[in-house]
Amino acid sequence: MHLGLNGTDGWPYVVALCYGYRDNALYLHGAPVGLKADLLAASPKACFQVTEGAEVVTAEKAEAFTMKYRSVTGFGVVRTLAGIDEKNAGLNILMEQYRGPHTDLRENPRMAAAVWVARLDIEYMTGKNNGYSRDSQST
Repeated sequence: MHLGLNGTDGWPYVVALCYGYRDNALYLHGAPVGLKADLLAASPKACFQVTEGAEVVTAEKAEAFTMKYRSVTGFGVVRTLAGIDEKNAGLNILMEQYRGPHTDLRENPRMAAAVWVARLDIEYMTGKNNGYSRDSQST
């Protein structure tokens, strides 16, 4: 996914992140310091965009070339998860998205201090589908 933030210098900032989705919220993780953290501290409002199944569909004529994809774009507010139980829950939702192993930050206090985990509560989102049947399921 790509997360769009308000830049303090007037320029937007976009960063690619892994995410987990549950109950109309996205769970994010990354480093606790840096430009992303600075911008979110100044303004927690964000937009996001996720694209799945993107592929070029070739054709004999240029006007028939297209892209096949599914995408969703949305807006919400990002809240940093501070407590170890909140961080664990957020990371486990994220790992479920990628069918990865669960973690317990209580077993690794150094990692618990070094990872930023946040929840983006979705206020509005919309999607677009090109080249896939409406009945097809995403992975």
